[in-house]
Amino acid sequence: MDNIKIITEHWDKIDPKKIADYVAVGGYETLRKFVCEADPASALQEIKKSGLLGRGGAGFPIGDKLELVASSNKKEKYFICNLDESEPGTYKDREIAKNNPHLLIEGIALASLIIGAKKAFIYLNGNYEEEEEILECALSQSIENGFIGEGILGSEYGLEMEVFQGAGAYICGEETALLNSIEGRRGEPRLRPPYPTDKGLWGHPTAIGNAETVSNFPWIIKNGGAEYSRIGSADSPGTKLYTLGGSVKNTGIFELPTGISIRDLIQKSGGGMMLGKEFWFAQIGGASGRLVLENELEEKLVLKKGAKIPLGSGAVLVVDKTVDIHDMILSWTGFFRRESCGKCVPCREGTFRLFEIAKRMNNGKMSERDKAAVSDILWALENTTFCPFGKFSATAFRDTVEKLNISNS
Repeated sequence: MDNIKIITEHWDKIDPKKIADYVAVGGYETLRKFVCEADPASALQEIKKSGLLGRGGAGFPIGDKLELVASSNKKEKYFICNLDESEPGTYKDREIAKNNPHLLIEGIALASLIIGAKKAFIYLNGNYEEEEEILECALSQSIENGFIGEGILGSEYGLEMEVFQGAGAYICGEETALLNSIEGRRGEPRLRPPYPTDKGLWGHPTAIGNAETVSNFPWIIKNGGAEYSRIGSADSPGTKLYTLGGSVKNTGIFELPTGISIRDLIQKSGGGMMLGKEFWFAQIGGASGRLVLENELEEKLVLKKGAKIPLGSGAVLVVDKTVDIHDMILSWTGFFRRESCGKCVPCREGTFRLFEIAKRMNNGKMSERDKAAVSDILWALENTTFCPFGKFSATAFRDTVEKLNISNS
């Protein structure tokens, strides 16, 4: 099943603004079967059997999230599709919206009906104007054709769905900051517990799933969770959208099974290094990702917790030896300094200080005091910030210090 395509199967073959094209390739048939058979519990079990882990970066079992909300006896529940996607180098979710928005809408509908939600949101990064236009068009068509709204396909099920545009803040990719944003509050994380599955949007049970994660639901419910679990790595099964960029011959999005090696992704999908370029390192997971050297390229790309090289969002940037690493460090630190929500002092001040040091490093003016301060700043970011943002902001910088020995150059 190495060549199986679940999410990208119909990309470039259908018009994303024509619902008839999606229906012609079997679209909405899983939703139709679901509302006719009226068995949310069975559908939930298929999701759980699939072993599907969240594709947004955290890798939490999505079936467990759905089950927690489905088991709640509270009447008002919500499902939110997270399409904030502000990680530099990552654009897979945007491409889902642009190439097959109805697959995403069908997945959201299935998730919502499984947990008993009557309202669903697509939380979209406010900078994505084209994607917003396509999603609004697709949603309007799905309502007109009876797939969304009251009495779905003549059944007792009903679902209201809305595209909600955020302000384009990276922190709103974090679940609780996203909830604050929808509620009209400042986009910053909340203290947990309580978790969103217990007290989420406006205090009601809420399940939140990444766009790529949700897009797997129609295939899983149609073909069975056991079939899905046989694809890719046993501990994080299924396919994954890998965003490959940098100094390789072929860049773009590749849907491949989990568990492939970094080397295979670069060599087989990326076509190897560009002519005249020598491999230096690869960054896995966007601006917050680990740096991987030549001797680590056999590491497998998996989503499981505790992986040596966390896959994160699935972005892989290949860097050659002609690249100025000081420019990259300045770019990373500048991004995290700008995107820190400022809620906690370690992150607000730590990201600022790293950026200032990076500027001096870039100008060849890094002092011995700067070098001594770096380890303390990185420790504070990794261990004392309110949410994982601080740890993310320190990852690449630490690897340049420890693996590339940059701070001593």
